[in-house]
Amino acid sequence: MNKKIIFKITDYIERDLKWEEQECKKLGIDFFHYQMRDASPSDLIKNFKDADIVLTNMADFTAEVMDGLENVKVLLRHGIGYDKVDVEAATRNGIIFANEATASSDDVAEHAIMLILETFRKKKLQDKVLKRWIYSREWSSEDIYPMHRMKGKTLGIIGCGNIGSLVLKKMSGFGMKILVSDPYLSEERYKELGIEHVPFDDVIKESDIITIHVPVTNETRGMFHLEKFRLMKKTAVIINTARGPVLSTDDLITALKTGIISGAGIDVYETEPPHPDSEIITMDNVILSPHIAWYSEEGGWDIRYMIMDDVKSFIEGKPPKFVINPDVLKKSRLGF
Repeated sequence: MNKKIIFKITDYIERDLKWEEQECKKLGIDFFHYQMRDASPSDLIKNFKDADIVLTNMADFTAEVMDGLENVKVLLRHGIGYDKVDVEAATRNGIIFANEATASSDDVAEHAIMLILETFRKKKLQDKVLKRWIYSREWSSEDIYPMHRMKGKTLGIIGCGNIGSLVLKKMSGFGMKILVSDPYLSEERYKELGIEHVPFDDVIKESDIITIHVPVTNETRGMFHLEKFRLMKKTAVIINTARGPVLSTDDLITALKTGIISGAGIDVYETEPPHPDSEIITMDNVILSPHIAWYSEEGGWDIRYMIMDDVKSFIEGKPPKFVINPDVLKKSRLGF
């Protein structure tokens, strides 16, 4: 490529981007970064239409934005989820869209397991009992009853891609029966994992713990609603470290208040941040975390390395590693 490559970042969560600046300088790339996560479509078009590569974290790449990015060849997503990117519009405009699918997989899997343990073992209620014991000097576990061991119970994994398969592997030593529902896994992958596909509703009915690991799509949006909660065991808990919109918060609150299910562990929310008046914040049978499952220092650097690897691939005339819209490769602006 004779023309100097322009690489721009819409918004970022790193403390600084000095490392990226240095790497781009070595590669002879013009590098620009902004904090425009809430920018309007017109501002995104104005500031990024001349770039060859764009990296986004939280900015909205709607069809309007995609249609205006006249020079962009590759759009990268900082992370795994891509519900803020109109993939169809990217494809229509010949823009390759890719994420960094495996960067934080171990971190999210570990966080899901933390929420599984804390929720199933009623950690929030344990904290209340401990506080009462400290100040009243009287010990009683009555508020925690009943509590069960995990060994011999059934874990249901909804979605068994990069993260779900790690949860499967890491939880295999707990002595649980593990059921997996993922219609998109190949037979070869199921054999490799040593499991079989189980229909979604069957997993919901049979599991004591359900952990969700699916992206937000038209198919998965709102997939957990009141009727699905009614299929679950009354003693069951549900964990969501995937995306907030796959689960109806209002229906979850109803299910938890009325005893339809026992508990929940939530890291992601339909509306972020949750509204201060939301009942879910104060419920004793809910463990909450601040959309932090993706984070570790190691994972943070993994994603930075992966992004720069994709930039280097661009220079070499190759597509990114994890292309979300592979159909575009036949008609991309790069001519793959």
